[in-house]
Amino acid sequence: MYKLLSTDDILRLGFNHGDIRRGRRCCLRRLSRGTYLVRRVCELDFHRPLWASIDEQIHQVFIEHGDVRDEINELSASVMAHFTQRSDQRIDDAKPNPPAEIFSHISAALIHNLPISHPVTHQVEVVRPGTNRKFKTIHVRGSRIPKNHRATIDGAEVTTLERTLIDVARSYNLDVSVPMIDDALHRELTTREKILTTFAQCLEKRNSAKARLAIDLADSRRESPAEAVAAVGFYEHGITGLEPQVTFHAEPLKRDIRVDFCHRRARLIVEIDGIGKLYLGSGVPRHELEQERRREQWLRDQGWQVIRISWKELFEEAKFYEILRVIRRTQNATA
Repeated sequence: MYKLLSTDDILRLGFNHGDIRRGRRCCLRRLSRGTYLVRRVCELDFHRPLWASIDEQIHQVFIEHGDVRDEINELSASVMAHFTQRSDQRIDDAKPNPPAEIFSHISAALIHNLPISHPVTHQVEVVRPGTNRKFKTIHVRGSRIPKNHRATIDGAEVTTLERTLIDVARSYNLDVSVPMIDDALHRELTTREKILTTFAQCLEKRNSAKARLAIDLADSRRESPAEAVAAVGFYEHGITGLEPQVTFHAEPLKRDIRVDFCHRRARLIVEIDGIGKLYLGSGVPRHELEQERRREQWLRDQGWQVIRISWKELFEEAKFYEILRVIRRTQNATA
């Protein structure tokens, strides 16, 4: 959990508003009006009251990657801060109780620890029956959520996992919803049957075909959000026949090789490079790159063509048309 502080919290620690402004150039990050995140342990002992709990490993450091993950982590912190503020209001007799609400959509997905493939909103998303409003940092929907579609996680009321997947599928594009459903199925957090049962119980009928398509496209064999985004791209470009997670035994390498996607008839392998992929495993990027090179060369020696797609290329057209050309060329040659 990140270290979150309100303006009042910081003032009680002995700082003033000028200190807060200067702190934003150091170890403080402003999430919204009156709400701050302590990013890290800094070198200023004057700031120790801000980051002492991080130094004592009670709270987490906000790791900045310099890519889309920072926006997603910031939204996660905002969701946490929103819940904390409401909890404080409930126990403060001097303040009126906040209206009842349920975390939903992307906010609920973060609470359920589902992957967000790329940033699609900066707003905390909640449901308050009968209220439909968008504020600067909060999106309030007026949907009716049945009791059996609600859960409580660490004190926060949130839509159930299955309802969250369906709500996201109704409201966001396939490259956001399918990676979430894939992940939930792959980790066996739910089943397709449970998702469909919840789907049938929903009072809301908006974008039902879109939500059903996301469920149908999901595949528990895929192992990462990047692979799911690629699969959505294959669907949108009319590419079929690519089987996920196919294993080959490479005797010269004395190990099995598993590829992201394989088109057997076209002798085509498609590999997806998600964010930070080569920094996993041994933790040594150069070693991982060499392993990838040997692996890919073995596949080519067996007569397979290998196409690699980077994270950025998943959201462009070129690689998908290259895959189409390879498959069509093979089909024409065997026709």
